[in-house]
Amino acid sequence: MPLHDYFCQTCGQVSVDVYRSVVEGAQATPPTHCDRPMAWIPQVGAMDAYEPFQEFETRDGQNRPVLVDSLHKLRQVEEQSQRDYRNQEGQPLVWRRYSNDRSNHDVHALHPGWQGGAQPDPAFVKKHAASIKRSGADEPNVDYGPGVSDATPSALDHLAKE
Repeated sequence: MPLHDYFCQTCGQVSVDVYRSVVEGAQATPPTHCDRPMAWIPQVGAMDAYEPFQEFETRDGQNRPVLVDSLHKLRQVEEQSQRDYRNQEGQPLVWRRYSNDRSNHDVHALHPGWQGGAQPDPAFVKKHAASIKRSGADEPNVDYGPGVSDATPSALDHLAKE
């Protein structure tokens, strides 16, 4: 789906996931803000169709250079890195872009059954439920600094104008 991001060069406002048809193109008729056309933010990674597979150079689980020229070779590198890791040699590798899709983005690529680490004993929680309280100090700070809003998560543009 051709969704594009744009930013206003006047005030720094960012518009995220604006639909533009493929025929129309991303830069032909950008949205306007502050009475000016917004600038297009290129997102090459989001435009990849995965086919045909484009070869790339990377490093395997033991930091050796390897050329990946097919999905089959990618899977071989992943499997070899996981075998090496089980033998305490190197680190496991997974290319999440090729392993996960929209249906399983929340699944850990290396440990699908992972439940978030050690969990409290349910019997202990039940027994001490009255004394277990959430501290107010644990609440996250959601205040934004100068020049930062929900639409513009970076203050860099704001700082450059000062």
